[in-house]
Amino acid sequence: MIPESERAALLRLGVLAGTAPIQDLFDAIADELSNLVDLETGRTRQIMSGIGRFDADGMMTVVATRGTRPDWPGPVGSRWKLDGDSSNAQVYRTGRPSRMENGIEVNGSISRLLESLHATSSVAVPLFVDDRLWGSATVVSDQPAPLPANIESRLAEFAALASTAISSAQRREEVERLAREHAALRRVATLVARTAEPEKIWDVVLDELGELCDAPLSSLVRFESADAVTVIAARTPAGPVDGLPSRWPAAGNTISAKVAAQHAVVRIDWSGVEGAIGEIVRERTSLRTSIMAPVFDQGELWGGLAVHAPKEQFLAADTERRLAGFAELVSTALANATARAEVRRIAEEQATIRRIATLVARQAPPAEICQTVADALAALFEVEDMRLFRYDPGDEVTVVGSHGLMAGDYPVGSSHRLLAGTAVDLVRRDGVTTRLDGYDDIAGEPASAARTAGLRSTVACPVFVGDRLWGALAMASLQPGRIPDRVLPPISDCVDLIATAIHNAEAEERLLASRARIVAATDEARRRFERDLHDGAQQRLVSLSLELRATETLAGEALRTATHELDAILTDLRDLSRGLHPAMLSEGGLPSAVRSLVRRCPTPVRLVLPDTWANVSEVAEIACYYVVAEALTNVAKHASASAVDLELTLDDQGVRVTVADDGVGGVDTGAGSGVIGIADRLETLGGSLSVISPPGGGTTLVAKLPAARVASTLNTCPFG
Repeated sequence: MIPESERAALLRLGVLAGTAPIQDLFDAIADELSNLVDLETGRTRQIMSGIGRFDADGMMTVVATRGTRPDWPGPVGSRWKLDGDSSNAQVYRTGRPSRMENGIEVNGSISRLLESLHATSSVAVPLFVDDRLWGSATVVSDQPAPLPANIESRLAEFAALASTAISSAQRREEVERLAREHAALRRVATLVARTAEPEKIWDVVLDELGELCDAPLSSLVRFESADAVTVIAARTPAGPVDGLPSRWPAAGNTISAKVAAQHAVVRIDWSGVEGAIGEIVRERTSLRTSIMAPVFDQGELWGGLAVHAPKEQFLAADTERRLAGFAELVSTALANATARAEVRRIAEEQATIRRIATLVARQAPPAEICQTVADALAALFEVEDMRLFRYDPGDEVTVVGSHGLMAGDYPVGSSHRLLAGTAVDLVRRDGVTTRLDGYDDIAGEPASAARTAGLRSTVACPVFVGDRLWGALAMASLQPGRIPDRVLPPISDCVDLIATAIHNAEAEERLLASRARIVAATDEARRRFERDLHDGAQQRLVSLSLELRATETLAGEALRTATHELDAILTDLRDLSRGLHPAMLSEGGLPSAVRSLVRRCPTPVRLVLPDTWANVSEVAEIACYYVVAEALTNVAKHASASAVDLELTLDDQGVRVTVADDGVGGVDTGAGSGVIGIADRLETLGGSLSVISPPGGGTTLVAKLPAARVASTLNTCPFG
């Protein structure tokens, strides 16, 4: 028969096992154990009793204790190593009750504890939960008389009944814990699915993980290099942790080093960690146990998710499984963020390339394109320095695009000596993309400037125009590690666009120079023809006319007729000569020649000329003369106009000729060769011609010659 007192105690334990937190059950078991010992011994003040749980790491955690000794050094949560020959250590090794009396031999952690209390005897019995050794129930006496002989059997009977209550409470708590775990994972998974930025997920993950694992500290670290990790976030139940070092070594037998090596969940006891980091943890924190699960991004090890517990706390055996589940969600969040970032990166790269291609398509100046490439790529790849060089004869380079830290030392337009060993020099030597990861072994001013600026990695790509190595595009970064290979394809696209722009500019310059030479040759041929006519046939005809006049009185009427015919031929020949190159233009300049054209025009012309006319090349004056001559001829022949407004202006922008009539309009600029010829001549000189001629609205012709083209001939391309 079970005594009534024990029956009542078991009923109380059964109720607690089904409803109360498991710690309340442990406390109740310790109370009933103390009552049982008091009944058996008849003493109430000199007996200590308690419940200990055996942990997987060979330690015992005190989960409940009772007694009257104020100096009891083993509070709930304290952990003791199961070494030596204490009664608890013997129960751990054998699974059977154990008694020690006639003094406690000091040969283990628990023995030293009892010796400090002057204990004289102890009895421990095993607690089995679901047929597994779970822990022990222990009584300790500090009295000279030994504990009763039947105390083991009485404690064993009680322990068997208490084990049933513990088993029931643990199953209930496990169900509740799984429910909490699934709820926490569901909340985090929902957040991962909805949130694009992983940084917004870290704190939620760490809070949920710390609460679920009952861990006072949780953290997330990132593996920045082979020997260092960076703390991304750290949380306690009270909130974020401040004051932690941001970077920690990941070498030796630290938890980070083990996770990096094993790519698996790792549990460590900091008391066994050697080196500086072990000393830091032991000296600055109260941590004893840490568990870390690896976090992957796109299959590559990214970092670790960890929970930490102080010396007096034990992290449950299934903490690794829970931690792995949360680490998988963090990995998913990173994968999602990486995928989104990759899409965003590709879109940004395409937008940059499209913007540069648009500049090339509208034939922007190469200088503008080169600087745009330097600015755009520096912003796109977040590098600190970007420069574009043109190779010059000898060992010289010219900066044609510059952005970033060293732009002040390498402004656009500056020339520099190309020093051996630099990335740009290696590109010139080999004609291929070149990397430099560090400047410690390179001598010279550029390398010294790079070291001073803190540049760590450089990539330089060749720029080919056709088969000719024209220059190099170089980017440099302050960030640790190499510039990633993913930057090379968009850089290659931009380099191709630069080459296209330079090729187009050079081709246009060659075309314009060729056309200018043709125009100049035509004008020179016209002048030569004029001189030949003037100095040759024209002079001979004049001489013949004078001779005929001298003999006119002798020959009579027939000779007079011949003389008049020669005068007519001579007049026509002079008119032809002036048509090839107007004498008025050579003698009085463009304003006088224009006045002559206005006087001969049958349609009234209102003429406006500039106050001064100087520093205009002969080539430009000839072009303007033919614009006016062609325009007034067209007005007289086709416009049916009553008046013409003719204006010449000269300023810093160049020469502008405007001819406007009030005629019938509707001019087809592609139908005749006159306007086309004028347009070709103007474009050769870098100018332009526009014609506005709506039907019935008159015609306005505007010719422009830029100032840069007025007083000088065309040069070769400045980027060639």
